[in-house]
Amino acid sequence: MVRADALRTKREVARAFFGRPSPRVITSAVALALGARLAVGRWSWVDPVILALVAAASGIVEWLLHRHLLHADEESWTTRRLGTGRGHRRHHLDPPDLEWLLLHRVDALVFAVVIAVASVAWTVPAMVVAGRLFGGVGLLAPALTSVLAAYLALAHYEWTHLLEHTRYRPRTGYYRRMARLHRLHHHRNERYWLGITSSSGDRLLSTLPETADIPISATARTLA
Repeated sequence: MVRADALRTKREVARAFFGRPSPRVITSAVALALGARLAVGRWSWVDPVILALVAAASGIVEWLLHRHLLHADEESWTTRRLGTGRGHRRHHLDPPDLEWLLLHRVDALVFAVVIAVASVAWTVPAMVVAGRLFGGVGLLAPALTSVLAAYLALAHYEWTHLLEHTRYRPRTGYYRRMARLHRLHHHRNERYWLGITSSSGDRLLSTLPETADIPISATARTLA
C-alpha cells in the first residue's frame, strides 16, 4: 500500500484519496444529499445562513471530537465501549499509514448516519423558531441543506487530513498553515493543535500556543 509520505503531487494525493473506502462513502453521501436538496428546491435566505453556521461550527466540533473521543483515555467509556480512540492511537504510532489515517468504510457509514441525524436534530427546532419569527420557513429544505453542508465538511476534513501527511506542498497559505500545525500535533505535543481544517477550536480553547513555548512530548506517538 502506498504511504501518505510517498505522495508528492496533487494528482497522487487525489488518486490515493479516492482509492480508499471512506472518501467513496462520503462523496456518495454528498451526491445523495445534493440530489435530494436540488429536487426539493425552495431556496431561501435560510440556506446561506445554515451553510455559514455549519462552517463556523466545524472547527469547534472537530476539536471536541478529536480531544474527547479520539484522544480519550484507554479506560474511558467511549474507548472501552465504542473503541473510538484505538484506531487513532494506531494513526499516531505511524501517521503516514493510510490504513489508519483515513476513516474505515464502516466508520464513514456510521458518521454519515450520525451526521444526518444530528443535522436534522438542530435544524428542525431552529427552523420552527425562525418560522415563528419571520414566517415562510419550511423544514425539509433547510434540513437537507444542513445535512449537505455537514457532509461537505466531513469530505473536506478527510481530504485535508490526508493532505497534511503527504509531501505535497499546497499553494495556498491556509493549507500550508494547517499542515504545519497538524505536524506539530503529531511530532511535538499531542495536547495542542487539535484542529484539522480550522484553528478556531484551538484558538477558542487555548490549544494554539507559540511553538517555542511547548515542550516536546514523550507520548506524542503513543498517546499513553
